[in-house]
Amino acid sequence: MTQAGLNSSIVETVSAWFEQGQLQRATVIGEIALAYNQGAFPSGNRTENIRLENFHILEKVAPNPTFIGQTPNRPGEYTVELSSIPRTAVAFKYQVHLEGMDSSVQVPLLIKPTWKVETRQTSVILSYSLNPAFHIQQPITFTSLTLVIHLEGARASGCQSKPTGDFSREKSLILWKLDDVTLRPGEQPQKLLARFATEYEAKPGRVEAQWDITGMRGSGLGVSHLDGSSTSGFDASDPFADESSGNAGGGNWREVSSARRLISGTYTAT
Repeated sequence: MTQAGLNSSIVETVSAWFEQGQLQRATVIGEIALAYNQGAFPSGNRTENIRLENFHILEKVAPNPTFIGQTPNRPGEYTVELSSIPRTAVAFKYQVHLEGMDSSVQVPLLIKPTWKVETRQTSVILSYSLNPAFHIQQPITFTSLTLVIHLEGARASGCQSKPTGDFSREKSLILWKLDDVTLRPGEQPQKLLARFATEYEAKPGRVEAQWDITGMRGSGLGVSHLDGSSTSGFDASDPFADESSGNAGGGNWREVSSARRLISGTYTAT
């Protein structure tokens, strides 16, 4: 967010709940931050008009009233007080509408545990792969991918794993910090294996995943600004503009330079 003019940061958090490898529920919440860098040639504008692209996908949106104003009768359009954002500040918080829709298109990673419970040991095969229903089908690098298997019903005295993970006897879990992992569409799921030693029969627990994807366009929400918009005292409007076009103040909508991240929230499977 160092380019001259208006910059945006869009961070979306994806939460997902799986049962037997099937997605049961998902939520996507997000946060848009803005910063204004004057650069060598400041525009002189005190405010700027912006628009949230794909505004219709939002179930809830909460603008920051400190420097964001709603444009009357234009859903998704706002004014920004540029003097309030010489440094990065949160401008919007929102939730994506998923009810009644195929929420799997917003979930990039599939996780599925397969359990085998015996009297004195419990074995788990944890499969993970790129979701074939995710709306972006290209190789995706998951930064700082971490996977955790919890055992319930009995304390584990030991655990064998492949590849080797970090075992906690106190918490009866095993954790793999896999760092950066690139998954590709159509490839076979990657697998992690664990075998817990127990004094008596245990119960299958939950699996958790944590991950981060940099540069990923998640829900499709974006930020545009209106070129030529100004309330600095100079009227740059076109007297012949069609007010119904949405550009009554003149200029064209252009995408704001954006930094994007997609991160995991509650991401669990049973």
